[in-house]
Amino acid sequence: MGKIFISLVVLFIVCGGAMVFQATRGTSSLVLSPSEIVAKAPSGNIKRIRVGGRVVDPVSYQTDPKMVLSFSVKNPGGGDVVVPVVYHGLKPDMFQAGRDVLIDGDYVGGTIQAAKLQTQCPSKYEPAAPGVTAQSATAPKM
Repeated sequence: MGKIFISLVVLFIVCGGAMVFQATRGTSSLVLSPSEIVAKAPSGNIKRIRVGGRVVDPVSYQTDPKMVLSFSVKNPGGGDVVVPVVYHGLKPDMFQAGRDVLIDGDYVGGTIQAAKLQTQCPSKYEPAAPGVTAQSATAPKM
């Protein structure tokens, strides 16, 4: 009786692990840079891709008859590789040239056809002035 119970517990754990793996496999993806995309797909075709890049000018946003945002991205650290992007939908609030973006979509014919577009918020961190510690900055002055 004990061996059957242990076998059933192990079977449930294995099946549960397989279900979790299957569920997360379809939603997780590696974030590629524009230069990695071009290197992986010289023909310009990759399905279901996630790209991280920095928006470069020019940026075109058309609202009539459909909302279409057209721009290009390059590697966030710089570089010469620039990949065009087309996104159909509302332009994110903080979207502008020089901002880092995260794009989900397909790479077709050398252009990223974006299904989702997210802007990354700029860091609000500001380093302390030289010689100022956290305690001295918050301590009351006498």
